[in-house]
Amino acid sequence: MGLKIDILGSSSKGNCGLLTVDGSHYLIDAGFSGKQLKERLARYGLTLSDIEGVFLTHEHQDHAAGLKVLSKLSEIRFFANSKTAQAIEERYEITSRPFADPWNTFETGDTLTFGNFSVQTFSIPHDAADPVGFLFRSEEACLAWATDIGRLTPKIAEYLSQVDALVLEANHDEELLWKHPHRPQYLKERVASETGHLSNGDVYKFLQNAPPTLKFVYLVHISRECNSTELLRKMLEPLAVEKGFELHIVDPND
Repeated sequence: MGLKIDILGSSSKGNCGLLTVDGSHYLIDAGFSGKQLKERLARYGLTLSDIEGVFLTHEHQDHAAGLKVLSKLSEIRFFANSKTAQAIEERYEITSRPFADPWNTFETGDTLTFGNFSVQTFSIPHDAADPVGFLFRSEEACLAWATDIGRLTPKIAEYLSQVDALVLEANHDEELLWKHPHRPQYLKERVASETGHLSNGDVYKFLQNAPPTLKFVYLVHISRECNSTELLRKMLEPLAVEKGFELHIVDPND
């Protein structure tokens, strides 16, 4: 593939992907501390100085916690829409660098063009300032990053139908969520709402109609309390065989 994706970690404790395009490295979200980011990048033989930029979906802690450290490195650019950039600056007290503003802002729906790939941005329903998903395209491949989605709208499904590889959240099992003895009711309602998170059932319904181009599926942002990799494997491995895509289930404990 012209695009390569690795998941540095994904759960409510932190989310971060490593996108490699023809030898250039980018992060998708940065929801870990600076120390954790260094340790996770080291598994791939990389350091923070190897990162050229960070594509940001939204401002929540588990997606943006590492930005204050990353903002001190002058070579790293931040790509976010205007509302997300403002929310991150306010929440994490990120200030402009002495000689260069770290932000490269866009408006949701814009397509960003780089030397060897492009990034199409699209709106997703989630309880944040202006959350987005990304469609990364090179000459050889197309990859979608779509997490923290309350529901898969027809427009989002249209974007995702174009891809070879898909990073999609499979946050919770509905029965486990509603029967969880310790989660407060308001949190259950938030997670299950149309601006919350996708359930296993939502993911199954979408993948039932997976496009024939789809070759790789990465399931991320799996709840430690209200889901399990075993449940997802039992539900989706037969479908992966039927549809002919390679299934990767990212353990939230890694």
